Parts: sequence; structure tokens; C-alpha cells
Amino acid sequence: MSKPVVLTIAGSDSGGGAGIQADLKTFNSTGSFGTSVITCLTAQNPDGVTGILEVDAGFLEKQMRAVFSYFPVKAVKTGMLFSESLIRTVSRILKEYRAKGQDFHLVVDPVMVATSGAKLLQDEAISSLIQELLPMAGIVTPNLDEAKILGSGEIQTSQEMKPEAISLSKKLGVPVLLKGGHLKHSAEALDILSFPNGESLSYSKPFVQDFNPHGTGCTYSSAIASYLGQGESISSAVGKARDFLHSAIVQSFPAGKSKTLNHNPD
Repeated sequence: MSKPVVLTIAGSDSGGGAGIQADLKTFNSTGSFGTSVITCLTAQNPDGVTGILEVDAGFLEKQMRAVFSYFPVKAVKTGMLFSESLIRTVSRILKEYRAKGQDFHLVVDPVMVATSGAKLLQDEAISSLIQELLPMAGIVTPNLDEAKILGSGEIQTSQEMKPEAISLSKKLGVPVLLKGGHLKHSAEALDILSFPNGESLSYSKPFVQDFNPHGTGCTYSSAIASYLGQGESISSAVGKARDFLHSAIVQSFPAGKSKTLNHNPD
């Protein structure tokens, strides 16, 4: 039985719980065939990032062409892009292959800051992300901190999420999944999917304590890409990805100093 091909364009996590490693695990667990383009090597674990080595833009292009020239890619997920040069290269190649008739969904996870606080996107790259890549996206998946950088207001409560998600989606002109996992003192993990026409949907799960959230954003966005590649609608893909992530969290297991996501939940 064939599987849809899904591509992740992101950084490598030496800790194995986020980035390319989390994406490929998620693709496999959700029924897709994963391919990858590495933007950066990182020296990191759930405690923090101690080094970033950016891939040359020319080599990034070779990786992308190697995948697109062979595989019928059904969905692309971008994660850590790090620099203006890499964002421009990714945007240019994606536009080129779409113009050639490659029909793929694009999920943009605007990775800017690691859970540990390390910067994963250079300041000068933010405008390129907003102007060149985001307009191509089928869905953008910011957390609350990333949404603020992209143009939403300060969000302190779950009640503020819906209007801010609607506003941000209208501003960017693409569907936005605003993730509320960073809300403090909340009993629920609330996410809002909003469309530029003002429509919105809410997804909620009980907030789970006692696990390390490292890699949750990567896992969520890659699951969405996987389900979109399988033909699901945006709302259905988000719902199925939300269920997958919650199972991965609930079934997290000890690895090193803390519990880590289980990318192969029951």
C-alpha cells in the first residue's frame, strides 16, 4: 500500500525530541512517508541549545531539488529556518515547483524561540518570513510568543485567544492555528484555528503536567502536514493532529532527566 510523501524542512535536534527527528517520527506514526531537508545542525537537548551550524543555502537548494525531482510531495512542513538567506531559498524553490505543477500543502511552523529560550530565527529574517513564505502557506501554526512577533496582541487568558487568532489570520491572509499551550495557570490546552474570512474553530484538551514540552510544536505541525498530505481538510487535519499530540503527551516516557513525547502512541 502506498503512502503519501511529506517533506520537512527544518533543523536537526541532537536530543532527538524536536526538529527533523520529531517530524520524521511523526510522519511515520501518522501513516506518511517522510523526507527531509536540513536547514541547521543544532547541539541541543531539552535543557537548551549550545550551538547552531547553518547549512549553506546552495546545499539547502540541492537537498530540496533532490526530493522534489524524485518524489510526488503531497505536503511540506517548515520548521527552523534560522536566516534570511535560507528563507529566501526555501520560498524560491517552493514557488518554482508549484509553478511546475507540483501540488502540495504548505504548513509553516514559525519557529523563532526554543522552549528553553534559545533564539532559532535571526531578527533580520522575520520580515522575509512574513513577506515571502507566509503568503504561500496553507496554514501557519504559531504559539503565543510567535504570534505576538507576527503581529497579534499580548494574550494573557484563553478568552483573548479567539479574537487575536481571527485578527492575525486576517492580517496574514492565511489560516492560522494559534496554540495556547504556553498559557499560564490554565486547566485546558486550547488552540484556535482561524480563517481570513473570520471563521474559527476551537480545539481543547486537558492540560497535562509532568512532562517536558520539548518538541510539541514540531510534532503538532508535522502531524498536520501528514494528514493534509493524506487528503484531510484543514480542520480535520488539525483535529487529528491534536489527538495525536495529546496521545503522545499522555503516553510520554522517561528519557534522560525528564519525560519525553512518545511519537508512537497506542
